[in-house]
Amino acid sequence: MEKRYEILLFDVDGTLLDFDRAEHAAMEKIFARHGYPYSEETLLRYREINSQLWREYEQDRILKPVIHMTRFEQLFREFSIEGDGAAFNREYLDALSAEHFTIDGAEEVCASLSGRYRMYVVTNGVSHVQRRRMRESGLEQYFSDLFISEEMGVQKPKREFFELVSHAVENFSPEKTLVIGDSPTSDVKGAQGFGLDACWFNPAGRPVPSPAPTWEIRSLRELLSRL
Repeated sequence: MEKRYEILLFDVDGTLLDFDRAEHAAMEKIFARHGYPYSEETLLRYREINSQLWREYEQDRILKPVIHMTRFEQLFREFSIEGDGAAFNREYLDALSAEHFTIDGAEEVCASLSGRYRMYVVTNGVSHVQRRRMRESGLEQYFSDLFISEEMGVQKPKREFFELVSHAVENFSPEKTLVIGDSPTSDVKGAQGFGLDACWFNPAGRPVPSPAPTWEIRSLRELLSRL
């Protein structure tokens, strides 16, 4: 056991739920509904555009509505698709909310740990999308509460996000809290910026980021032996 924790804060996308699979399924469905051409190239370019916009949002360079207003508009321009990007984005989010592929081991790990720890979700995302995906995946039952950036008015990795969580969680102790997530910025940097330990979920074996996490796992099941 690394350290005695009492509170576990879990990220959702890329940690508990497979966002890439959900994203692809939702995109394929909505593109087909409109009769728009869809390919691996389309998906990859969308991910590049979306990732760039989210980085700008995390750096306070744009507001969140800009992401939803412009990501498909830019994609449509580049692929010569005639459509309303903002309206398409709303359909995409509705479709995305219905997709909830769990990461390998997530159900088993959450079921086991929830009996020994107080567990909460900390996620940057759209409220109705994240809540429906957690509920329909069956994972919501293991968590005392879900802290979602859209509802809180601030996103990870900002210190204010974790400060709000600390005020909302009864008997919150930074020394006894562990953040578990796949993002070196939102999860690792965000946690450490508030004085929390961070467990980096790194199934792809990416290079260790700076600042380095408290510890690193390649499989969620490692939590069962290390906690």
